[in-house]
Amino acid sequence: MTRSARSPRATRLALAAAAFVALAVPLVALASASRSSGPSADPSFTRDVAPIVREKCTGCHRVGGIAPFPLETAGQISTRSSLIAAAVGGRVMPPWPPGPRSPAYVGQSERTLSADERSTLLAWARGGGRVDGPALGRKPLQPVPPRAGERTLRLRMPTAYRPRAAGGATDDYRCFLLDPELRADSFVTSARIEPGAPKVVHHVILFRVDLSQVGAAKRVDAGSRGPGWSCFGGTGLPAGSSASIQESLNNANWIGAWAPGWGSGRVPDGTGVPLPARGRIVMQVHYNLLQGRGHDRSRAVLTTSPGSARLTPLRTMLLPAPVELACARGERGRLCSRSEALYELGRKYGTTAAFVPAGLLILCRGSATAPRPSPTSTCDRRLTERTTIHVAAGHMHLLGAAIRLELNPGTPRARVLLDIPRWDFHWQNAYTLATPVTAGPGDVVRVTCRHDVRRRHHGEHGVPSTPRYVLWGEGTTDEMCLGLLQVTRG
Repeated sequence: MTRSARSPRATRLALAAAAFVALAVPLVALASASRSSGPSADPSFTRDVAPIVREKCTGCHRVGGIAPFPLETAGQISTRSSLIAAAVGGRVMPPWPPGPRSPAYVGQSERTLSADERSTLLAWARGGGRVDGPALGRKPLQPVPPRAGERTLRLRMPTAYRPRAAGGATDDYRCFLLDPELRADSFVTSARIEPGAPKVVHHVILFRVDLSQVGAAKRVDAGSRGPGWSCFGGTGLPAGSSASIQESLNNANWIGAWAPGWGSGRVPDGTGVPLPARGRIVMQVHYNLLQGRGHDRSRAVLTTSPGSARLTPLRTMLLPAPVELACARGERGRLCSRSEALYELGRKYGTTAAFVPAGLLILCRGSATAPRPSPTSTCDRRLTERTTIHVAAGHMHLLGAAIRLELNPGTPRARVLLDIPRWDFHWQNAYTLATPVTAGPGDVVRVTCRHDVRRRHHGEHGVPSTPRYVLWGEGTTDEMCLGLLQVTRG
């Protein structure tokens, strides 16, 4: 869980303020030029500005939402016109992590500003942020209607949970076991999250629990104080009964994800995420305590089709890469020794966790001997059958700086599937490709991560400052380099 000396929202606001200073002179100059050149051509607030704010901002900037202030009334928007101009002009908001090398994604236009929309907001702010009518309020949350043959499942947390974190931490990761009460195999065709406390629910991930894992999940749940159990990188449950490591990586337990202003809707047409009879679902909730610690009882709303439906299974491929980060130059401490850091990893999370770094080295580099630390992690996976890639996502922790997923890198057939050049741990999404990419046997998918241990010196995102050799692990002092692809095969 993150320990923060400076909140992520404070960091973003500081960036916005800095951007505003940079923009102040040109904004004033442009405003003066506009006034001196004749009648004002400023955009109308109600006609031009309010619709943009409603569609692109109120998903987060709403009363009770996760943003630090709402933008639902004309007064709320007008009094922050300069801040809006700074954040929009500096491209700080709306948050959209994929960079220009990324392909187009489904729903991208709903999360980003077009050039015309950006110009409209800047011109309105340049004209003084005047109001000529009411705002349009918040954008309503749209339900996913079931299709013919589908049923709707509403799965709520068993009881309300009040987020908490020890030692001054500002984030709580909690996993809750949900029972869909399925008597037959089914497909999940859509997943939507309705946060019970939107102000503190930062993001949610849904994981499938196969029948072989149900007993372990019940034991973990029963052995934890209060509803659910503490978790970070994943569910914290044993891997289950997959036949091999490769098989477990090629068919992982991801169902869907949600974040403010964005969330899982329908999976690609003709596909479904398999959900076995008598299985369970783990709902992992990331609570950000900077906005309070009120009780939450979120729920997942799924649409499902019977297993007999003619749907192609949508599978999740995990693409992990080894993480070997040495202490920065000038850092000293016992945990700067890799062997000491490895021992500490086993002490905290068990012997299985201590074997993961060696396993990743063997998986990706072919050998675990003489590991070489590097801020860049990479791993290739060669496909063995025809595969269509529909969704791409990446995951790192607090020292993450950038992540990229590629198909056939370094060849004439190279394709970028996802490129996030400025990683922000607090904005993690999955991205559905507007045009699915088809690959075949022998093609290679690659994940590449770049980490920056100097973030320990800056105190950003509450990064723990204790010097240490960083390895793959579940905690905030550990790291991950993980790509995720949702695919169909054959």
